[in-house]
Order: sequence, then structure tokens, then C-alpha cells
Amino acid sequence: MKYTWMEIDLDVIGRNYKKIKRNLSHDTDIIAVVKADAYGLGAVPIAKRLERTGCRHFAVTFLEEAVELRKAGIKAEILVMMPVESSEAVSAADYGLTVTMADYIHAKKISDILVRKKIFLKAHIKLDCGLSRMGIVVNDRFDEAVKEAMKFIALPGFQVRGIYTHITAAGLSDEGRKLDKSELDIFKKFVGVLNKRGICLQRHCLCSEPLMNYQEYQGDFIRIGSLLYGVNPARYKAYGVENCLSMKSKIIQVKEIPKGASVSYGALYAATRKTRIAIVPAGFADGLRRALSNTGGMIVHGRKVPIIGKICCDHTILDVTDIEDVKEGDIVTILGKEGETEQYAGEFAGLCHASEPEITSIFASRVPRIYLNNE
Repeated sequence: MKYTWMEIDLDVIGRNYKKIKRNLSHDTDIIAVVKADAYGLGAVPIAKRLERTGCRHFAVTFLEEAVELRKAGIKAEILVMMPVESSEAVSAADYGLTVTMADYIHAKKISDILVRKKIFLKAHIKLDCGLSRMGIVVNDRFDEAVKEAMKFIALPGFQVRGIYTHITAAGLSDEGRKLDKSELDIFKKFVGVLNKRGICLQRHCLCSEPLMNYQEYQGDFIRIGSLLYGVNPARYKAYGVENCLSMKSKIIQVKEIPKGASVSYGALYAATRKTRIAIVPAGFADGLRRALSNTGGMIVHGRKVPIIGKICCDHTILDVTDIEDVKEGDIVTILGKEGETEQYAGEFAGLCHASEPEITSIFASRVPRIYLNNE
């Protein structure tokens, strides 16, 4: 019996896509990021709905994720953001995928394979404009980086169609914005130099959070995941997005413990009064982070109640003393809305000093995903 489950409303995701699209420049399109199983929400059903809604571009991290989408019938363009291995080059071409070029030596090995097999592979070049992650390092070697990109473009077997970067997105402080703008300006300058050489590639440098702050750098695409799923609607209220995710469970036991009784492992909480507790069969093995112990809450009978004690592998304990008539079998809303009370992944992220994808990506496979409006 499954006591805990997730509900993902596909209509909400479709509406969010349309709302975001209306707010973009007319010549900017959306790359829907469905990597990591759409941050734990389910890449295949979400991609199917988005494609029916009009989405023509998706992004994933690994080749296997892209192949899963193709086998599920997704026809849209799919960008694989992690460079493929040499052994995966033929498969990537066979499935009509777009790969990432981040290192010349690596790309040359794949080019040699493509030439031998007499096949072609679509590609986007990745620049490192300051994040110090994947891509051609641009800082302090701009001219060399341009030459390196030109070498990529000249490699036989590749059809280089795009160029992109990830920015540091250091935040809203003056120093953080200065850093972000510096990286975006480097990217813009780099693309401008290629344009002057007759190389016009599709550009994308913004994802969900930076889109809010740097609209003027939209380019040909923006890559969106968190914004699309609306799991922190307060943060993205300018776009009017809705939350698509609810997570629920059922109380398996209600009982009273005396004042002073310790609760859960490590005795990190002691009851300050005679306390009525409810045991919820969901824990860190289901993806609830232990950082929520003694800080987070859940919704019971339309009211938020505190998590007390350490979250266990399979159980979380709630203080329901102030809620009347709580009984075994009652629904607990972990994430979502019940009555006038709501709690979203954004709140959990704040308590855990994390991002929304960090919260939803770790929800375990043993938690069933139920897709609403899945026509």
C-alpha cells in the first residue's frame, strides 16, 4: 500500500508555458528543461504535454534522458547539455539529438567517428564566461577562445547551430548583479565577434532566475525549468505561474505523549506539554530532507502543524495538539494547498538553504506520481 504520493497537474504546466511565452520577446523561444526527470516530476508526461502545447525545444543532461524522450514519441529538438562520449556519438545522431561541444580534443574524437560513419550531428558550443564549469574558458583569453570556437565550427561531421553559457547568477546584491552582467556582456561580445565573421548561431544564456533580472539578454532561447513548474509561485509572481505539484500522505497513528517525552532519534526535541502527535509514513527515503526536522511543517485539516524531532527514514512526526479530531487515515498535505493554507517547494527550499530543484529532484521513485489532466 502506498501511503504517500505526488500529484502533478499537467494543465498547470501547459498554462505556465503559455504565460511565460507571452512575456518573452517575439523572437525568443523556450527550451524546456526536463533534465533529472524534470526535477523529479516526470520528464516523459511533462514533455508530452508541453509538445502538444507548442514547445519545440527541450534540454536534458545525459544522452539516456534524451533517448527516453525519443522512445516516448517526442519529436521536438532535444539538446543534450553534457558532452556525449565517443561511444554515444552514433546513437546521438541516429536519434536526431543536439549535443554540446565544450572541449576541442573531445569534439575532435567525435568528429573523426562522424566522418568515418559518414553521418552528421547537430551541436551547440558551450562557453565558460565565469562559472568555471563546462565550456571554453573565455575570461582572460578572449581571442584564444574565439579561435577555439572557430575550430569547433570547422570540425567535419558537426552542424554547429547554437552557442550558450550558464551564468553564475550570484544574486540580487550589487556585487552579484555586477558579476552576472559581466558574464552576460562577455557572452554578448563573443557572439558579436562571431557574427562579424559571418557565423550566426542561436544564442541562449538565461534560465529561470536570471530571466527575472536580465530581460535584455533573452537571445534566441531561454532555458526554463523551475519557472515552468511553478514550484515557487511567489518568486515568479511577475509571470503569474501556478504551482503544479502537490505531495500528500496519510496519518498512520495518532497518540498522546507526556510532557518531557523525547521525540525521534537523537532526542533533539522534548515535548513542552502533553502532546498529541501524528505519525506520517514519509521520511528521508522518500526525499524529505532532514534539515526540515524541528523547522518545517505539514498541513493537516487546513492548518499548518510543526514537524517535531528528527525526520526518520520512513516516518515524520507532527504535533497536532491544537487540531481537533485528527485521526488515523486523515490526509496530510506535505506540499500544495488545503483550504486557505498552502506550502510549496519554495518554502522547503528556504528552510534548507537550497533551490527548488534540490527539493523536488530527490523525491524517491517509491513515491507514486499521479498526473492530473493527463489526456
